[in-house]
Amino acid sequence: MKPAIPYILPTLLLALGSAQAQMAPAQAPPQQEPQQMPQREPQQMPQQAPPQQAPQSTPASAAQTTGCGGVANKAITAMNHADFDGASQSFDPAHKPPTEKLQQAWDSLTKQYGKPKTVGGATQGQITQGYTVVLVPMQFEKGQLGAEAACSAQGQLVMLRFGLMPDSGAAK
Repeated sequence: MKPAIPYILPTLLLALGSAQAQMAPAQAPPQQEPQQMPQREPQQMPQQAPPQQAPQSTPASAAQTTGCGGVANKAITAMNHADFDGASQSFDPAHKPPTEKLQQAWDSLTKQYGKPKTVGGATQGQITQGYTVVLVPMQFEKGQLGAEAACSAQGQLVMLRFGLMPDSGAAK
């Protein structure tokens, strides 16, 4: 099994942060093996060496899950309306990506998958190394994607990335 938030195959890393913020969401224990699908090479910044100890994850409360999902939805909606400055306001100042990087990432995503049709709400979350990590389901013209978001204790994004969601009938 590949360590990741349930149901997601990361394809595009949008937010840059400290090594701890980058590693925390990627090490949440999977609840289900994602379907392996051919995809293009992920666009990511170089990763640092993994920590010596495995992080401990606990389920997030409904309020934490809803709060982090809402912040992710706000950023996604802003990007969909080409308001990349507005989207960047959802990020913690220490982890805020450049507006140009958000625009390039969103343009690349919509070029590959088409326009977003719907953005769902986060229904489950994990607390990993002090960050709330959620999955926000999204339907694009050419497929279902998920936005994996990590939020600080202050409720601001520290990481946002998108990946393919497996077909619900194919997941076991």
